[in-house]
Amino acid sequence: MADDETNNKVVVVEDDPAIVELLADELRAQGFEPLVLRRGGTAVKTVKDEKPAAVILDLALPDRDGTHILKELKDDWDAKKVPVIVVSAYTGRLDHTGRANAEAVFAKPFDLDQLMASVRAAAARPKD
Repeated sequence: MADDETNNKVVVVEDDPAIVELLADELRAQGFEPLVLRRGGTAVKTVKDEKPAAVILDLALPDRDGTHILKELKDDWDAKKVPVIVVSAYTGRLDHTGRANAEAVFAKPFDLDQLMASVRAAAARPKD
């Protein structure tokens, strides 16, 4: 469960409705507030505006390549402190730098318990 009520948001950038539902339900059950984006176009702005505890990012999105979103987040002064957890069937798209910039990388199909443990750990980390 998120310890700080002001920092319990998790941005989920995923276009698959079944995965969105699964992640949103599990995040709510663990005390987080999921903010779902089915496209990547507003991901960086949303992270900067909302300052979530973590981001769950798919790499294969209909409008943007998730690797570019990850790079933009980590290059942005305000957003780079937010941990990004990559969940994708295309984890091979991540180069060494992309893997280093991700808090964790999960290949689909993923283990939900392990993913949620990673989200909890990321959310608990100090962001300063």
